[in-house]
Amino acid sequence: MFVEALRYPFADRTRLDGTAKCLAALLLGGALLRTAAGLWPDWALLVPLLLAVGPLVAFLGLVGGVLAGEGFRPVATAATARLGGRLLGVGAVYLSPAAVTVAAVSYLVARGTVPSALSGVTIATLATVALLVTVVCAYLFPSAAAVSVRNGLRAGLDRDAIRGTASSSYFLAWVGATVLVVVAWTALAATAERSVAALLVLAWTAYAHVAAAALLAEGVGRTKYW
Repeated sequence: MFVEALRYPFADRTRLDGTAKCLAALLLGGALLRTAAGLWPDWALLVPLLLAVGPLVAFLGLVGGVLAGEGFRPVATAATARLGGRLLGVGAVYLSPAAVTVAAVSYLVARGTVPSALSGVTIATLATVALLVTVVCAYLFPSAAAVSVRNGLRAGLDRDAIRGTASSSYFLAWVGATVLVVVAWTALAATAERSVAALLVLAWTAYAHVAAAALLAEGVGRTKYW
């Protein structure tokens, strides 16, 4: 399962082209975000930010096709945009609790004090809670995302969408996919200010997300519930 997923982005010409399209979407989106950062704090930054939505949806749509087990789809199609929209929708629902929790705990850590309503609770405890919430949300999200790209956004938000997370196949696939994605984003954050290094890391990021999607698709497909 792991070897096939790692080979997936380059397995044949069609998959190689799809991975290259993912990289192109990341390059275009990254260029637009850098342009927006350069315009800060001018309101003109909204233009490149809005334009960056297109490459983001295209990238998610391409990865969504892999996650659905259907392979890469043509970029400029309604079906690809629909898959990207489904991933955005499921991500907003499943990852928002983690984002809110981490933001709240980060604010309290920056202040160095805990509100009186939470008297007796330490910063370390709150940080642990934030970590646990993040892990739980991150664990459930891929399963729901896989259901969403296959059966629609409503199906991805249904309780049955996370039943497969009890499978050992899903757990192993999630661990492998998480390692790929976390390493990619960590490297991207570390090289954001270096043009040449950032370009190489973007290539790795495109590969890592495609391989992670293929791994999760296989892991979800092997669950005893599906």
